[in-house]
Amino acid sequence: MFACDVREFADRVVDELAPPAAGEVESGESDRLACRLGRASTVGVDDAEILSAIVEVARARNVLDAAQSVLVRAAERAGVPFRRRVRSAAGLLTAIGVAPAVAHRTVRNGHHADRLEAVGRALRDGSLSAEMADAVGTGVAGVDRRVGLDEAERGVLARKLLLQTTPGEVAAAARGEAIRLAGESADPDRVPVAEDPASNEMSLTVAEDGRITSTIDVDVLTGEELHAALDPLCRPVPLPDGSPDPRSTGQRRADALGQIIRTYLSGSARPTSGGVLPHATLVVPTVGKQSTASVGGGVARLGFTGPVSSSTVGLVLCAAAVSAVRVDGEGVPLDVGREHRLFPPGIRKALAVRDGGCAFPGCGRPVSWTDAHHCVPWSRGGDTSLGNGVLLCRMHHVHVHQGGWEVFIGRDGHPWFRQPVDPARPGRRGEPLRSHGRRTMTIHPTAA
Repeated sequence: MFACDVREFADRVVDELAPPAAGEVESGESDRLACRLGRASTVGVDDAEILSAIVEVARARNVLDAAQSVLVRAAERAGVPFRRRVRSAAGLLTAIGVAPAVAHRTVRNGHHADRLEAVGRALRDGSLSAEMADAVGTGVAGVDRRVGLDEAERGVLARKLLLQTTPGEVAAAARGEAIRLAGESADPDRVPVAEDPASNEMSLTVAEDGRITSTIDVDVLTGEELHAALDPLCRPVPLPDGSPDPRSTGQRRADALGQIIRTYLSGSARPTSGGVLPHATLVVPTVGKQSTASVGGGVARLGFTGPVSSSTVGLVLCAAAVSAVRVDGEGVPLDVGREHRLFPPGIRKALAVRDGGCAFPGCGRPVSWTDAHHCVPWSRGGDTSLGNGVLLCRMHHVHVHQGGWEVFIGRDGHPWFRQPVDPARPGRRGEPLRSHGRRTMTIHPTAA
């Protein structure tokens, strides 16, 4: 059986790489690979053998990746995922511990090998890695969507892309071919590449540090609409002392996109997810009855993007629509909390009248761009009231939560802001600043 042969091969590799026992390297009696590598010369005598082994292991890996693609494609055709009650062929791999991205790439390569003879042949003989095969297959499919290719043209394009050396180069070459072929087309009914929404793509990737990286490729009309939506939100906002906005153009654009997303999520005329409006979900581990969102017993996490710090927990709990789900030490939900629409419409209207927009000194962004922030945090017993609320745009909301600013309602009934402690003057905080709605940043009691 093929499976038995592969198992014997894997067992042999495991045995060859097992760490040598005490004295096994020095004795020179063992011919296992691990022992030979332990005795390798430091003056280059064994370089050729080591480099040759690296090449052959890479080829073996490519061959095994290709075999996995062939097997999963066969399982897909035979209906195995349905009988195993998994959603797709990739589920067969994720169920045995394969990373989702690798599982989906393996399935795609099975389809690429079926459609593109050159890719299938290179996969089977081990000359093409799974990553390169996926890049070539995806590149051909992308060009096909844009300009339409027959079988022979797909084969020619695949052979051209196989000449590239990295997946990035393959993707760039495919885009170039799409532009060239679109320009050569004489079909008057063909939709220009730049105007074809069928080619729109967007990726969202969680990086190792938890940040989200996105790339988008959209038609000109969608791009125009995106520009129109971002433009009014990208204007620079001077700091309270009048100095220029320190954010780069890219930072302002990212902040504007965040504002568009939050405005959408705060509305009700949008699709539901599982019967409820989609919103941020905060999962808070607990030990007994005590939340561990900010101490060592556990780390709070967001539903899609993972662990977050205690400062972000505070920021999330100020949002307009958040479900807090408390879980025990094993991740079992204790309750599903409630949807925290912390400032109901009546109080929010009062905040809008009082603050007139973002209250942070020198800002004044409109009410529609703001979050309602608790001066005394909800988690520390702060109530939801006009006397404990202030409107802040998301940039300054983050600034307050993460920058150590104090916000309080003064005797005049308006928000006041106090800067964080200056490290050069420990124990002393700056003078309080009036909110933007008070039009002046002086602390004189008779100032408007």
